Amino acid sequence: MAFRWSAASSELSCPVCQDTFKDPVLLNCSHSFCKACVQIWWETKRKRECPVCKTVSSTKSPPRNLVLKNLCEAFLLEVDSGIICSLHHEKLKLYCEDHRTPVCVVCRDSTSHRNHRFTPVNEAAERERNGLQEHLMPLRAKVKLFSEMKATWEKTEGEIKNQSQCTEETIRDEFNVFRRFLLKEENARIAALKKEEQLKIQMMRNKIAVLSGQINFMESTLKAIEGGLKDEDTSFLLKVDAITKEVQRPLPDDPEQVTGTLIDVGKHLGNMSFDVWVKMKDIVSYTPVIMNPNTANEELHLSEGLTAVRWGPKQLLAVTPERMKQHRSVLGCEGFSSGTHSWEVYVGDNQVWALGVIAEETQRKGDILSGLWMVRFCFGKFTAFSPPHRVSVLPPMDRLHKVRVHLDWDRGKLSFSDPDTNALIHTFTHTFTDRLFPYINTWNDHPLKILPLKLSLMVTRRLEDWKKIILIQ
Repeated sequence: MAFRWSAASSELSCPVCQDTFKDPVLLNCSHSFCKACVQIWWETKRKRECPVCKTVSSTKSPPRNLVLKNLCEAFLLEVDSGIICSLHHEKLKLYCEDHRTPVCVVCRDSTSHRNHRFTPVNEAAERERNGLQEHLMPLRAKVKLFSEMKATWEKTEGEIKNQSQCTEETIRDEFNVFRRFLLKEENARIAALKKEEQLKIQMMRNKIAVLSGQINFMESTLKAIEGGLKDEDTSFLLKVDAITKEVQRPLPDDPEQVTGTLIDVGKHLGNMSFDVWVKMKDIVSYTPVIMNPNTANEELHLSEGLTAVRWGPKQLLAVTPERMKQHRSVLGCEGFSSGTHSWEVYVGDNQVWALGVIAEETQRKGDILSGLWMVRFCFGKFTAFSPPHRVSVLPPMDRLHKVRVHLDWDRGKLSFSDPDTNALIHTFTHTFTDRLFPYINTWNDHPLKILPLKLSLMVTRRLEDWKKIILIQ
């Protein structure tokens, strides 16, 4: 027979309040009541008699009925947990398929569940658990994927901060070079100005000194003549020949205004910023291809200026879609979708390298199946590769230290040559449709370096206006 809770039984309900016992106490007559209920009853009756049998209690503080208290608390917990039917205080042993809710045997026979389908709760629970299990696997997989992506993004956040800090330090270093150059140039120009100032002031002082001597001599002669003219006639006549001789002395030539005595301001200020800018080409360089560190394989180490790369120990870098995962390669920052572009790479003593271009949409994880055109050098042997075509072994060549890569996107040509001898290594022909990025690959710790272009200055005149142009050769 099924166990049944009964709210009307004296075992669980207080005879006074007709509710489940709260802090029950046990009287001498063996009847139990809520502590508060029996106290109120006694205060009302003005004597300590049992509300049921009228037996007078010998104590005003009856002991607590702990067994009954624990039983009531367990009952209330089961009611609150849903195990017990809140209407009939029966255990919920059936599952109504129509209402999709557990019910007790009394609910089954009620009008609200008439003609409904019922299943034992253990069978219904097993069926629902199995149904939910099917949804757990994709949910667990999704949680794992999101957790891994979160960890990747947290790592990326740290790398962003590190990149920003390193880039800021490099920027400051570069501008410090410019500041030192400008300060040196400023000091040199001020020194030249001060030197000219001293030379011209000394020149004027020398000329002033000569004029001062001549003025003193002529003033002395004037004083002597004027003094003689004032003498008494006889004294004057005695001195007249000497005075006349002084008067007849040749006078100094009239001083002439000297040109170029002032500071040559135009020399110091004219085109000053342009001249300084021209001098700066000795401390600046232009490299046609800058490597993109965000695409570099984890085993490649780039130089501070992003123009050289070498193989090295694996680094912990953020995983991004643009990073070359399997190939030990790095791409250029700028892609090309038209025009002609050339760059030279110093390969030096590197024994394993590859150079070329790769399409923007080419997948960068695993094997590259298309969108790559490259020439590879591996321990003395040259090969050309453009998947899905087979690798082509190229004719032997003398050892070279530099390679020129020339892309003519519009004409669909990609050529490789030795810039020292202009000897052609290989040419690809293809109708390009994608944006192409320079591709640099190395398996050696000898760096590959993109060579800077030489800067030269040409000044041309056009339509009576002087134009200053920096040409890159």
